[in-house]
Amino acid sequence: MRKSSIFLKIYLWFWLATALVVATQIGLDRLTESSPPFTHHLQQTIDTVLSVYARAALESNMSGNNPELMKLADTLKNSTGVMVYLFDPMGRDPVDRSPPQNVVDVARRVQQSGKNEFIFSKSDALLARSLMAGDGTRYSIVGSIQREAFGLPNLPGPPSPGPPGSPGPPPPGHSPLFMMARLLIVLVISGGVCYWLARYVTSPVVTLSEATRRFAGGDLAVRIGKGIGNRKDEFSELAADFDHMAERISLLMAHQRQLLRDISHELRSPLTRLNVAVELARRQAGEEAMPILNRIEAESNVLNEMIGQVLTITRLDSEIEGIRMVPVDLTELVMEITADANFEAQARNCTVDLAESTPCTVSGNEELLRRAIENVLRNAVIYTHENTTVDIRLRRTLHNATSYAEIVVRDRGPGVPESDLPNLFRPFYRVSNARERQTGGTGLGLAITKRAVDLHGGSVTVSNAEGGGLSVEIRLPLC
Repeated sequence: MRKSSIFLKIYLWFWLATALVVATQIGLDRLTESSPPFTHHLQQTIDTVLSVYARAALESNMSGNNPELMKLADTLKNSTGVMVYLFDPMGRDPVDRSPPQNVVDVARRVQQSGKNEFIFSKSDALLARSLMAGDGTRYSIVGSIQREAFGLPNLPGPPSPGPPGSPGPPPPGHSPLFMMARLLIVLVISGGVCYWLARYVTSPVVTLSEATRRFAGGDLAVRIGKGIGNRKDEFSELAADFDHMAERISLLMAHQRQLLRDISHELRSPLTRLNVAVELARRQAGEEAMPILNRIEAESNVLNEMIGQVLTITRLDSEIEGIRMVPVDLTELVMEITADANFEAQARNCTVDLAESTPCTVSGNEELLRRAIENVLRNAVIYTHENTTVDIRLRRTLHNATSYAEIVVRDRGPGVPESDLPNLFRPFYRVSNARERQTGGTGLGLAITKRAVDLHGGSVTVSNAEGGGLSVEIRLPLC
């Protein structure tokens, strides 16, 4: 099952939450029709109608029963849905109409206070304002529009020069196109903000994950406190804990390597004295003691070889000598190693055959490369069946747009259980203790090979070959 990105999860949830909030707000605006943008637009619409009517009334000197004034009121009502009423100081309509009681009440209040009023109720919307005639008489003018007149989607707009009876345009804030544009703008802006917020939240996790992979890959010097520590939050504390852990592990590993080097050096001195003592004992002892002395010498040599391999591993792990890299003719090196291994294989009635050889040059340390390839080839000679051939192939390959020299060593032995394959490069790991003791193996050869190849930027893998036997593949980047 493919894992989903935590960044993507946070980003989508933030964006969805923002979109839901915006959609809910728009929905509530549509249901209540009382959002500030809408009421402001409605108030402007009525106010425009009142201005048109007031101008005409002033020009007619507020004369009652003015046919043109009555016609204008009807025209404005038909085109905008706004009914206009004009009241004299006594609260009467000069046009002689019967206004609703709520219109009369708001006109009376405006007449007394001289201040404009806007009322938005469940049934209608009213705007009333004071109007001063040329002779100083104060009139009240009220515009009224019923809810049915501005029901969605045909809402009244400002007075238009269209023919009488045509509905006004819908308010910009409630037209479908405007609402879609509004929603799109909100989504784009919220998407950018949510992206930045999600990136801010998840970037420390990405940094920590990358540092963990590098640390697990052997880079014990990796630290993340400088990059995350400035946040002053839980992530900065986590970064500090990671750096403390890395520092502690790095120190313990350094002490372990130093201990191995010290022990290895200290053991070589008594082993050297032991070999001298064995040689002196040979001169003084009889023939019956020779098998025992030979066994002591053989075991001493095994210990000496093991100590040398331990020192090699610790040197490769810490790179204390600063590995010097030079161009190495891998073709010639493999031919020399193959010749030496073929000579040793004759003792087991086996042969080593260089089945394929392609000219390859790599940048590396010849001593380490020789040792890495020899360890693999000698293991193959030890475990291949008698009267069989160990094949070695050197060729060029292309992997992830990078050219490699590929060395494949295949024996005809019993192979290795699949569950043990990943552990073959661990120091002192033995697939079969009894078999390793018989062959004199120490479990360090492939571990040295792995570390040497890693230092050269390459890789080494092992698998069971078809038809039996083990196949080891070494890849080294070409110059």
